[in-house]
Amino acid sequence: MSQNVAQVVQDTQDYYDGPADEIYRTLWQDNVHLGTWEPGDTLQQAMARTNEIMADRAGVPEGAAVLDVGCGYGATALYLAATRGCQVVGINISEKELELARERAAEDDLADKATFAYGDFHDIPYPDHSFDVVWSQEAFLHGVNKQTILEECQRVLRPGGRLVISDLVARAHLSADERARIYARLRLREMWSSEEYVVGLRAAGFVVVDEDDWADNVAPTYGSVVAGVRQQYDALAERVPREQLDNTVAALDLWVESAQAGKISQVFLVAERR
Repeated sequence: MSQNVAQVVQDTQDYYDGPADEIYRTLWQDNVHLGTWEPGDTLQQAMARTNEIMADRAGVPEGAAVLDVGCGYGATALYLAATRGCQVVGINISEKELELARERAAEDDLADKATFAYGDFHDIPYPDHSFDVVWSQEAFLHGVNKQTILEECQRVLRPGGRLVISDLVARAHLSADERARIYARLRLREMWSSEEYVVGLRAAGFVVVDEDDWADNVAPTYGSVVAGVRQQYDALAERVPREQLDNTVAALDLWVESAQAGKISQVFLVAERR
């Protein structure tokens, strides 16, 4: 692993294992990804619906061997294990998130079907052809080299296996200044567009079998989270530095503003390994 990649991985781990963990546990709870919204939904209901939609559209088979890359607190892995009998391995670089994921698996009596381990998606720690499905939700945007990540996903998939992705993407028309503002506020190295993802998947040896633009998910999800931070600001400030809370609010406001202005979106992709 290059020094550049290692530093970004460490910085990301420090963020998710730091004060941000309190915010995520309080507001996002066990799911940590974008929701698919219907009138009257809570954030948790919207996020659970996303899991169902993605699994159905990807055709995740009963009993599949699944790798959940950037698994967060493990809610999606546990969903796939409980509803489809999948044997799921979740990898993550946040030790605090992994700890809670293991606790949830034990509480749900799913520790034999869902296991969790440290793993960096730039160098996935499993042999070639280990999984039927590789799954990831809003994790790849933190990567230093997305092409390397896609190639690693291809490597660990069996022939005919499927990569299932949702991720935040930048619109192709964004100016360099607009990109720089988003990257600086959100501490990102880059965001791909949907078009770049399709090109990257094909270059990595995949055939794209399903693609969708889920722009409508972005602003409601981050709007819900930032509203929660504001409502619980004083209680959170007892556990999280106010500077961290203020930075979180600013970053979430930028996600909402950028989504409403048509600058960012969410892409859903299913790609089959040749």
